[in-house]
Amino acid sequence: MGEGKGSIGNFFEDFVIGREQPCATPRVLTSAETAWHIATTNDRTPRFCGAEGRVHPLVVFHTVIAQTVRDVSLNARANLGYAGMVWRTPVFHGDEITTRIEVVGLKENSNKETGNAWVRTVGRNQRGEIVLEYVRWVMVRKRDATKATAYLDAPVVPKLPSAVAVGELPAFPGPFPTAEQTGGRFWFEDYAKGERIFHHDGMTVNHSDHMSYTRLFQNSAKVHFDALRTDGKPLVYGGFPLSVAYAQAFNGLENRSGIVAMNSGAHANPCYAGTTIYSFSEVLETHPTADDRVGALRLRLVAVKDLDPAEQPDFQMRLEDGKRYDPRVLLDMDYWELVPRRGR
Repeated sequence: MGEGKGSIGNFFEDFVIGREQPCATPRVLTSAETAWHIATTNDRTPRFCGAEGRVHPLVVFHTVIAQTVRDVSLNARANLGYAGMVWRTPVFHGDEITTRIEVVGLKENSNKETGNAWVRTVGRNQRGEIVLEYVRWVMVRKRDATKATAYLDAPVVPKLPSAVAVGELPAFPGPFPTAEQTGGRFWFEDYAKGERIFHHDGMTVNHSDHMSYTRLFQNSAKVHFDALRTDGKPLVYGGFPLSVAYAQAFNGLENRSGIVAMNSGAHANPCYAGTTIYSFSEVLETHPTADDRVGALRLRLVAVKDLDPAEQPDFQMRLEDGKRYDPRVLLDMDYWELVPRRGR
């Protein structure tokens, strides 16, 4: 296949440890993205629906990750995970987002057909303030499977944080919605370590929704759109079930004020059109914060396909070997949520 003037994207051999570069294209976020996000996921978190014009953190996430696709994951087989993700500064309608990347790890896989690339990603607003930063790793196709790279025998795997420390969590300034606005009855003090919250509200994925949502953020990864290259089954962008599950999690976490950090995230199994997504959350930790108006909940959000986990309350995410995910698990996300205290 001739490349000509049109780019076919980077393959594993094209990545270089330490390479830094800006990513195209700058994007101004407006109320249109907010409306589309709500229309597609049914997210009802009041803080991101009001006149303040605060942009949903996941809209910022999708924008930043999509800006890296042409350079990082146009030829990806799978987006494998995230670490150390922190939303540093709130984004408001009218802010312009730009992104830079740095390659921090490379490991060729034993099949010699693919390799994993770790990329540090930083999104900033028009004032140069960091709005989001994280490391993600992606499985990328090789250009030539007959030739091994140096990273087969000598991989460079970065040391990543297992969690974002409570003291590093950013504050989200501004007013919090009232109980009348959220419809919620539970505050920070009402959540206990170890409890499981079932969200009940399933949603079936269709082609038009997941493809339109992915295009909204200018994510052009081939596996999400091209039926010829995917045996007739384009892969749903992993951020779509993430957003759907987070939207579903409002049921039971109505007074949340917004995700501020992600400790880790794994797209455990592929999602395709026709899948019905359900979700549940587990409370991993509860902590006070420097802001006495809110506490921090460390939550594990799990998206499950074609099964309402409320009907199997003891549903186990891992198989008996304790290593592999149950094939029905789509997403396993460990994150920090700020929740106002009662009577704050």
